[in-house]
Amino acid sequence: MNFSEYFINNRSLTAVLPFAEELSLEKNKNYLFDLSYLSSLKVIGERAEEFLQGQISCDVHKVSASTIQQGASCNLKGRVLALFDVLNWQGFQLILANDLLAATEHSLSKTAMLSRVKLEQNRDYQIYGFYLTNPKDLLPANNPLPSTPLALNSTEQSCCYSLDKQFYILLIKKDQSASLIQPFIEHQQFRGSLAWHQLQLTHKRIQIYPDTRGIFLPHRIDLHLSGHLSFDKGCYKGQEIVARTHYRATLKHGLKLFIIETTETLSAGKKLFALDNEAEVGELIDYCPLTSNRYLVAVSILFEHPSQVLIESQTKVICLEAMGN
Repeated sequence: MNFSEYFINNRSLTAVLPFAEELSLEKNKNYLFDLSYLSSLKVIGERAEEFLQGQISCDVHKVSASTIQQGASCNLKGRVLALFDVLNWQGFQLILANDLLAATEHSLSKTAMLSRVKLEQNRDYQIYGFYLTNPKDLLPANNPLPSTPLALNSTEQSCCYSLDKQFYILLIKKDQSASLIQPFIEHQQFRGSLAWHQLQLTHKRIQIYPDTRGIFLPHRIDLHLSGHLSFDKGCYKGQEIVARTHYRATLKHGLKLFIIETTETLSAGKKLFALDNEAEVGELIDYCPLTSNRYLVAVSILFEHPSQVLIESQTKVICLEAMGN
């Protein structure tokens, strides 16, 4: 299948149809999405669970053959290096963006060697997203959907896990993928990763990019509300900073969604400034185009913030149109 490419912070996302049609989804229809921007990092060894428990932000002891967890890796300053899903299907795996795979492997590799754990990039599977709005409409063949959030169902050939009651991720062996996607193609219910990105962003599921790796503190992107952080487990890299922020700091920022219009190029990680005194009021975390010059943006911004801002290195005033925060 031929895909068009769209770039968000230099990350290549795919589209099946012309832009306007790609982002237009019919109500009461289910859709399958190409997520070829995602890949898997396998963690191999008898001590894989113990190793991950000491490295990442979620409680890996809660991961099982039927349950996943969502987590983050942080640097020693407590800033987020990557977000991923942690599953134990055919061994422990981290599902994350391709363009963060090598950097994540490198940041974990020294401790992995000391823990007698091997890290291995795994490209044996195709990864898809599924959006459920109608249980009576088209469903993924031979991939029963889990009934509860973070639950996982699996076979030898594939696995499917839920993000919530509408969104699911499927990993399937490459030689089996054609039979999965063909019915959705025939019914015009197959889309690329750009449409998936827009859907996820409307639910405040943001992405970390190579350009924003190591910039954001977890609380600035609401990871304390999304389930990515465990405050009951032991230490992990950056944990002291994360815990101090959670228990001792007064939070002043929250993750909010806005619609903006601009003709200038957006870049995640840019700071937002007030017009009157040029004080910093937030940061641009993630974005997705909606129409020409119109964008859905996720920003970490002061709870009490102006309705107009300037974006770092830009001169045009940006009006923040609230979207269901």
